[in-house]
Amino acid sequence: MLKTLKLLAASAAIGLAGGVSPVLAQNSMPAAGGGLGNSISAAEVSAMLAEFSIATELRANPAGGAPTMVASIPGGAKFLVGFFECADAAKPAGCKQIMISTAMSSGGVAFDELNAFNGQSSVTTVVYEPTNQILIFGRNIFMPGGVGRENFKLQVSLFLGDMQNYVTARRSTAKSVSFMESPKLKSKITSITAPAETDAPRVAIGYDRATEIELAIANSFDVDFAVTADE
Repeated sequence: MLKTLKLLAASAAIGLAGGVSPVLAQNSMPAAGGGLGNSISAAEVSAMLAEFSIATELRANPAGGAPTMVASIPGGAKFLVGFFECADAAKPAGCKQIMISTAMSSGGVAFDELNAFNGQSSVTTVVYEPTNQILIFGRNIFMPGGVGRENFKLQVSLFLGDMQNYVTARRSTAKSVSFMESPKLKSKITSITAPAETDAPRVAIGYDRATEIELAIANSFDVDFAVTADE
C-alpha cells in the first residue's frame, strides 16, 4: 500500500535527529533507524529512491570522475543525482556531497517567474543556462555532520514538490515550452554564465550539459514530479 509522504512526520523525525551529537554519525548512511551518516553512496541513494518507486541508472562520466545517476519518476519526469568529494569515485561511495537537479526548457519563461520560484520554493534554486536555453533546477545536500535517511528522503521529497509546483503552474497557464526562446525581461536571476566564485554552488552535473539537455527534452512533455513513499 502506498501513501503520500507525510512531511510533518518526517520533519518531526528530523527534529529528534537534531539532538544527536555529530560525533555519533557514521561514515556511511545507516541502513535503517535514526542514525546519521557522514557520507553516502550511489547504492544507498538508489535504495532510498526506490522507496518512492523511482527507477535509477548510473551513467559513466565522459570527463572522468564519479558517474551520474539518472532517476526516472513514474509520472514521466527525470532528474539527476551527482556525487562529489567521494572516497571511491568509481562506485561512487563515501561521497560528502550530492546534488539533485533537473532541467527544463526556458521557452516562454520570464525572469520574473524564475525569481518568484526562487523566492517561494522550499529547497530548490533555478538558474538559466543561455547557451542551450534551458533552466537547471538544483539542490545540494552536504553530508558532513550527519544526515539521516528520513532527512535525506525529506529533502528529495521537497525538491520534487518544488518541481511539481512549477510544472503545475506552467501547465495551468498553458505556457510554451519552445526551445527557441530565452527568458524575457532582465532581472536578478542567476545565470550559469555568471563569473564563478570559489564558494559558488554547483549548478550542473552533465558533461557539456548533454545530460541536462536530454532531461529538458524529456521534461518538456506532460510529466509529473509527484511521488509517493512505501508505507
